[in-house]
Amino acid sequence: MKAALSPTRFSQSTVSFLIGITGVLSLLPFVALCWYAHPSADDFLTANDVSKHGHWGYISYMYYHWTGRYTAAALWGLLNPVAYGYITEGYGLVCLLMILLLPVAAYLLFRVLLGEQYKRRYAWLAAGALTALFLFQMPSPAEGFYWITSDYNYMVPACLTLLLLGALVRHANMPAGAARRKWLGVAALLASVVVGGNETNALPLLVGLGSFTLLRCIQQRRIDWEYMLLSAVVVAACAVAFLAPGNFVRMHEHRQQYTVLQAVDRGALSAYRCLINWLGNGVLLAITVLLAPLSYRLSRVPDLPLNRLAQNPLFITLLLPVSVIIVFSLAHYATSTSMPPRSQNVLYLFFLVGWFVNAHAWARRYWSRATAPADAVPAYAHWLLVGWVVLAFAVGHRFRARGREKVDNTNNIMLAYQDWLSGAAARYDAQLTARYQYLHSWESANTPDVVVEPLRNPSKTLLFYDITPTTDDWSNQAYAEFFGKKSIRVSAEQVVAP
Repeated sequence: MKAALSPTRFSQSTVSFLIGITGVLSLLPFVALCWYAHPSADDFLTANDVSKHGHWGYISYMYYHWTGRYTAAALWGLLNPVAYGYITEGYGLVCLLMILLLPVAAYLLFRVLLGEQYKRRYAWLAAGALTALFLFQMPSPAEGFYWITSDYNYMVPACLTLLLLGALVRHANMPAGAARRKWLGVAALLASVVVGGNETNALPLLVGLGSFTLLRCIQQRRIDWEYMLLSAVVVAACAVAFLAPGNFVRMHEHRQQYTVLQAVDRGALSAYRCLINWLGNGVLLAITVLLAPLSYRLSRVPDLPLNRLAQNPLFITLLLPVSVIIVFSLAHYATSTSMPPRSQNVLYLFFLVGWFVNAHAWARRYWSRATAPADAVPAYAHWLLVGWVVLAFAVGHRFRARGREKVDNTNNIMLAYQDWLSGAAARYDAQLTARYQYLHSWESANTPDVVVEPLRNPSKTLLFYDITPTTDDWSNQAYAEFFGKKSIRVSAEQVVAP
């Protein structure tokens, strides 16, 4: 069955073209900005530690002295160009690969969810739409794509989680036998890698898979040994990651401020604020309503893997907030601070996937009990919603629902275009390139304590963190050690924040 996925109000080719061009144009500025990306903060610290302990020794050092994130540590030590002494060579290429990994992972997931009933181009269109929505208001593009330390720590495990979900769906739709066991093995391998990325990926996986396994055993009134085995793999991987000696070393450096109950209270408040920010501009709500006719068509397709995934809407509805609150609570308890934007990037991606799967699950339950009208949305409401989405994408960077932070609800796509086309990214690249040349020059060779110029009007999309006027800042010290200086700082004049 090669059914069309588009609503009847537009032709199939028109909808496909609009979605495709939106996905390409949304991704384009972020791809272009890769060539202006530069390392910062932990990139230099990693390079220094690798030079001391070796690429493989670095992984062991991190596990015992800083973090149990074994997947991230392996990627930091083995696949970061800065760890091989390259500041500019290859850095943008890695950023590019990380950006392209997201739509590819989304495509592979949608390819599984749509099964053989639909052509591959529909999976690509769905992946492009999801990528565009993620880029539109992800909490921090700089920490998400243009800082390799964060890429390996957060975005890689997040994309692998999408592949893990696809492997689980594939496993569930396979008959008993070698093929089913193969996909169970693939899921177990991916789960082990994902858990070693960071807690933002590991905790929802632990809670979600454990809850699903328990629910499945209760419903079937027997032990499901396959899911029990997979759950055991996840529990073992979490034990290896969470109980690493390095975690306790790192936690010891943070003064504990919150009890468990206080951390949960603050975690729930943080989750609520994020939900308001993500839904505040109405884009997700408008698109969800516009997709109602599509949800109806999909709900009528027999043996569609997406429908199998959406069998239990109540479970998905409960899993989303519970997972988000747990992750936020852990951040408050472990570090006594709020969760950084790089972690929120991952939560937002999972929220998007969960939101649309949940919406389809509840719509599917409704469609199964009621006769759907030819058009679920009246014509005037349809055009108003389309107009609102277009307006939000076009001018959302100027008129937005204000949150607690200046970056809440920001249209990242328009800001990326501004940084690219206005020359801000090129100036950012030129300033840092000039700084490197000076640090390697004869002029600074005999100057152990170096003062460099601060960045002027840096790219908002690219810059995560630059050195400060304070020499005892840990980032400054890592920067200085990498360049072979006693100290490096920027001049004390006013530094323009990104």
